Amino acid sequence: MLVKTLASAVFGISATTVRIEVSITSGIAYHLVGLPDVAVKESQQRIAAAFESIRTKWPGKKVVINMAPADIRKEGAAYDLPLAIGILAANGIIREDSLSKIMFMGELSLDGELRPVKGVLPMAIQAKKEGLRFLILPETNAREAAVVQDIDIIGARNLKEVVDHLNQQTIIKPACLDVRKEFSAPWDINGLDFADVKGQESVKECSKCRQQVDIMLCFSKKQPLQQLDKRVCRVFFES
Repeated sequence: MLVKTLASAVFGISATTVRIEVSITSGIAYHLVGLPDVAVKESQQRIAAAFESIRTKWPGKKVVINMAPADIRKEGAAYDLPLAIGILAANGIIREDSLSKIMFMGELSLDGELRPVKGVLPMAIQAKKEGLRFLILPETNAREAAVVQDIDIIGARNLKEVVDHLNQQTIIKPACLDVRKEFSAPWDINGLDFADVKGQESVKECSKCRQQVDIMLCFSKKQPLQQLDKRVCRVFFES
């Protein structure tokens, strides 16, 4: 049986839709293709352990998973949830018709809890561009993603809540956020950190160099130009 789920790959401040195709057939094997990194390849162990929390075992059959487009590298444990949902749907535990308008992202712990992931805002924007109705992710990330309007953000605490929601056994209410109130409130610029930006290492490095040069210029107005240039070069290469 072939089932497709939707996820997202974040690059800097933009995201690309990732389509996960799960096929379960007769045999005993596991293949994960589509340029996954080590963290994505290790998802099998996390997912198999998380299945125990919903009283389900890993399928005793041949499982083949493709993450398309195959030329984009898939990084991190945030693909645990869409991979798990695809396997459960292909195994008949989740209704397949409930997945077509939903994007999933989230890291699974061994007990089935959902851990927060980075980059949910561009993920939500991409889901909206794709015309999707829902984005299901960890409850901790729901408030951030709810900034994007015209798409329902579903925050779940664990894998069981997601499965029950998809099977319409327990409905999770979408996250609500007053965007106008949120952005009109005063905010602390000191809370901004380059650690919150995924990738873009060259841009961050150039920005740091520029800040160092600006600070140096403030204290070097009386320095000769040649000496100043040497100090600028030293800051650039040693930072």
